[in-house]
Amino acid sequence: MCQPPKEPPVDAAAAIKDLYARHDPEKLSEVDALLTKFKGREAQLLQAVTAKYCPDDVDRFAKIVKLFSEDADVNRMLRGFDEDATAKGIDKRRLIMFKCPTVDTLVILGDKQNLMTRMSSNGVELDISYLPIDQLRPMVAQILEAPGDNAIYGETLAQTESFDPEKEMSLLVCAPSGAENLVRPMLVPRLSS
Repeated sequence: MCQPPKEPPVDAAAAIKDLYARHDPEKLSEVDALLTKFKGREAQLLQAVTAKYCPDDVDRFAKIVKLFSEDADVNRMLRGFDEDATAKGIDKRRLIMFKCPTVDTLVILGDKQNLMTRMSSNGVELDISYLPIDQLRPMVAQILEAPGDNAIYGETLAQTESFDPEKEMSLLVCAPSGAENLVRPMLVPRLSS
């Protein structure tokens, strides 16, 4: 049985302040007013600020989603992970979590040649775990009670509760990046073989 992730939930306000401190320190004094304006929508604000100051992070996830969703070979590999979980008796309504040790691993996940070469040799340094819905619900409830904007985890739960396990796979890809964790839920179709 897999264990919930050990990392703390993302504090969007702190992550936004950190991004401004690193990339636009002269505007740091305006961040509290910006957070007040976007109260309740901090996760969306974090995505926008990340897209502005760290476009590579946004682009990395877009490449991963595109590769996982459109490339038959990579999709077959993902279906293999998913079938392994089924063989182990893990409920089909589950989240497949890709926990990357570094942002560099996101680059590998979005590059087919690099990914397939590494998978055929000694693999990719990556923690892959499966969270059945009955374990995911209480874990997300606990995260949502924690301070900070953790809406992305609520979105992940909603995605996992509503996807069609015969046609799709529910994934969460995360990686540490400075003071924040980059976290993206992804719904990936099962391509025909």
